Amino acid sequence: MPRLAVSSSCATSPSLLSRPSSSRLPALARGYAAPPSQNPHLTVPADSRTDVLRGVLYPRDAYSPSSASPSGAHHPAHLDRLRAVLPSEEAHETIERAWRLFQREKRARRTKSLEAKFKAMEEACDELEKMTRSATEGGEGKAPRYLYDRAMARAKQTPQEGAKGKKATAGSRWLEARIEGLVPREAWVPTETRGKGWKYDWARPQ
Repeated sequence: MPRLAVSSSCATSPSLLSRPSSSRLPALARGYAAPPSQNPHLTVPADSRTDVLRGVLYPRDAYSPSSASPSGAHHPAHLDRLRAVLPSEEAHETIERAWRLFQREKRARRTKSLEAKFKAMEEACDELEKMTRSATEGGEGKAPRYLYDRAMARAKQTPQEGAKGKKATAGSRWLEARIEGLVPREAWVPTETRGKGWKYDWARPQ
């Protein structure tokens, strides 16, 4: 293979092998990166698709553009949606009539139940009156008359009487609070044992 002839001057010349001098290179100015004007994480890239999506989700003619709902509280086709749910006014009126019919039947059942209870109460009062009437009055006379009087008495306020001349005592208060003819209030709940079934050492207050 033929070799290229290299002159001795090129082989031995240091200027050809050394690096070029700085005087021949262009002058470069040293610079630093400028700080961002805003948060780079919040910067939205310039993309037409982003604008399209924003316009679809947040329309300009929305009822409340600043609402948390993307499409706002108002929908442009709300009437069509209502018509889809309620096909016609006749369907709405049918629902209203059905609801009123249900309420009427409910009131009728309640009225019928109250009338039956009232009738049973009247029959019980008539039977009680028959039992408490004496034999001379056409009754059976099996029970004293005050049971019927107590059952038929209506709650009313006792007319206020004059101030009492003496101070009420424990005995007078006991007599006023006592209901005549019924089980004494001093009676405890009966039990199988003798522990607290009755107050055997009880005495009427004097």
